[in-house]
Amino acid sequence: MSRRLLLVVATVLLTAGLAAPMSAGQAHAARCADVHLLFARGTEEAGGKIGNTGQAMYRSLVARFPNKDVRVSPIRYRASGDFAAGTQFLRTVSAGVRNAQNQLQRLATSCRKTKIVLGGFSQGGVIVTYAASDQILGPQLIVGEMPSMLSADVSRRVAGVVTFGAPGDRWFREVGVPPMRTGAAYRHKTRKYCIRGDNICDGGPVNRPNTVHGNYSRNGMTGAAADFVARYVR
Repeated sequence: MSRRLLLVVATVLLTAGLAAPMSAGQAHAARCADVHLLFARGTEEAGGKIGNTGQAMYRSLVARFPNKDVRVSPIRYRASGDFAAGTQFLRTVSAGVRNAQNQLQRLATSCRKTKIVLGGFSQGGVIVTYAASDQILGPQLIVGEMPSMLSADVSRRVAGVVTFGAPGDRWFREVGVPPMRTGAAYRHKTRKYCIRGDNICDGGPVNRPNTVHGNYSRNGMTGAAADFVARYVR
């Protein structure tokens, strides 16, 4: 084999080595963020898959962690306003809870160093709180449809559970569904944000939301939530 041919072969082999695909471990690492926000939008909320409030929360996390890779994914559910029948509402919510828990489990398994933030606006706040609950009690008709509690390994990956304008206890009583209670492993890293006068979270009955309810994307509370989450992000 001539010297010139050897040089060509060596060049081809070197180029092939440089172009070799990443290993599975490297590919996983490339997909993992430092901080990953899972956000559930509110009922019929504008602003795409995570809603205006979710977008504001994402921007606040990016600003709070300028040297970290921050990503966001939507929690998928219908986000409908069918509150007339409690069982139907719970069925809608349970689909969102399952989606949230599935995403949590995947992230906890595939991205061991990622800190996960659960966030939700209005009805979305119900989703993330139920997802982090010890036990969900409800009408016997649908108990079997509700997801089970998350493992301790998953809870250790969660840096915070933050809700904005989530319904108050009176709302839950009138709809006839269990109140929102995060599990023991999450309570110290859970924060609920409610603007005074918001008729959904501030003790009001079941009703259409007033104008105050739509202000969470611009009143600074998502920035406060990002500061709260920072306590648990290392």
